[in-house]
Amino acid sequence: MRKIFLFVLLFLTIFVFAYNFYFANIHAHTSYSDGVGTPLEAFQHARRYVHVQAITDHAYYFEQKLNGLDKLLLTKEQAMKSTKTGEFVALWGFEWTGGVGHINVYCTDEWISRNQVDLKGLYRWIVEKRALAQFNHPIATFGTFNEFEYDPLVDDFMNLIEVGNGSWRGRIITDEMLSNYHLALKKGWHLGATANQDNHRAEWGSANDTRTVILAEELSFEAIMEALWSRRVYASEDKNAKLIFECNSRPMGSILFGEKSLNFKIVLKDTEPFDEIRLISKRGVERVWKVNEKEFQIDLVLEPREINEWYYVIAVQRDGDRIVSSPIWVKQSLVYVVNENTKVQGRTVGVFFDLVNYSYEASDVRLTVKVGGLEKNFEERIEGKSKKTFSVEFDGLDLGKHRVSVLVNDLIGWKSEVEINGETVLIDVSHENDHPPFLQAVRAYLERKGYQVVLNSRYFKRVPQAILMILPFPKKGAFAETSDLNDFEIDALVDYVSSGGKILLLAPPKSFVPKGFEELCKRLVPNARLIQENDRILVSYESQTLDSLQERGLIFLSIDSVEKILERLEDTFE
Repeated sequence: MRKIFLFVLLFLTIFVFAYNFYFANIHAHTSYSDGVGTPLEAFQHARRYVHVQAITDHAYYFEQKLNGLDKLLLTKEQAMKSTKTGEFVALWGFEWTGGVGHINVYCTDEWISRNQVDLKGLYRWIVEKRALAQFNHPIATFGTFNEFEYDPLVDDFMNLIEVGNGSWRGRIITDEMLSNYHLALKKGWHLGATANQDNHRAEWGSANDTRTVILAEELSFEAIMEALWSRRVYASEDKNAKLIFECNSRPMGSILFGEKSLNFKIVLKDTEPFDEIRLISKRGVERVWKVNEKEFQIDLVLEPREINEWYYVIAVQRDGDRIVSSPIWVKQSLVYVVNENTKVQGRTVGVFFDLVNYSYEASDVRLTVKVGGLEKNFEERIEGKSKKTFSVEFDGLDLGKHRVSVLVNDLIGWKSEVEINGETVLIDVSHENDHPPFLQAVRAYLERKGYQVVLNSRYFKRVPQAILMILPFPKKGAFAETSDLNDFEIDALVDYVSSGGKILLLAPPKSFVPKGFEELCKRLVPNARLIQENDRILVSYESQTLDSLQERGLIFLSIDSVEKILERLEDTFE
């Protein structure tokens, strides 16, 4: 067992750090669900490799008792027997596994399964039991918790998130998990970063070098749980890499209030050299340091730019191992904005955000939303531990770049910038109708004319937001199931034209007419009929066979060359 000293002296600067580094694995399974062995066997094995081991078997297996006894309480009993202060701490818990994601719940005397509650029901249960919980392996395969929909009340208990998960040897901290870590923070969650082996075989803690590193005052059950509750953890693919990340002498996981100057300290130490260290904020990469050393220390001073900021560190070693810190949050107000976004549609800019009250007390708020020279003001009352979603639109903006800002009680809640390139034209490529040479020419022409071109790769479940929708016919040989328009799409497109939009049916060579396209044409222009003539599509209208038609919001163009389409577009748009 490695001896960890209470005070760690790093380098020649005599920097004193008041926590010990404990290397842990807090996600694993036994035969109490879909793994092997007993929790006692797991703890006995793990104590040779890690300081802290948690067993978190799948809760739905607990519905069947073991010799009449509750499996969670049996796990707790074996954990308490295995814990020896100063040497090893054993934790118990369960994993809730729903279709929207998996969640570990730690050190409770009760459990609940996916057969009893959905995600919202689990959240209510966690709040009621005041239980510590962790988002597990947040990737598309297992689920991302309804895109990390934020709940301020649950946020007090969902304190951890895996940025790495796996028992194989190789990449454990993946780009997808890191991306979803960033997304969860952007949505508003306050989460500490962990990396765990999720063992299902008899290799608890020994499957690879992946560790959750816990910064605690001592190796005891109480101190380890206090550190997990405080998010004082980091994720590592290296089994003994040490990371210190502080702001104004407060460790990672901390939430700072009212700080105007941010004095960051980053310290790294390992037996293998580091290659790159990045400081990440809500805006992206703040700083990058290229190094080739086994020890690294930097002090950095920044000023908060908005009323809700967060920062974390990613370090990459020469062998590719990643180490990811928990964030440090800096708030100037208990009411702030999260989940900020903008959308440009023609000359309209939509500003979207959630207003969060982190306090348990209700608050009256003045909101000011600005885009360019336009401004909208709101007076809001927001209840304690709640959020409100806002969608604010500004119309008639000029072409070019515009600053966007949201002020909360005259403090800067969020700043951004948008660019208006022109009216939006949507080109559909979701029905096996991507004819590259023709669509490239169309796109280039429209962009030269000052239009913003958006490619649509999904079915039309709602009315498109654009002044023009270009709908090419599918290529010959395409699958009927994926190339045709669905009934709900036809309805949406008809509604789009009824509300003033225009549809350009584009017929390149070697395309064909599915039934749904015929139905759309008939509903838009009842006396028009599409005709398939070998490799060409034409339209019959008032006893004439035509290669172009413009009537009642429908534009039809049949073209046989790139040059021809440019000529026709010129005529159509003049």
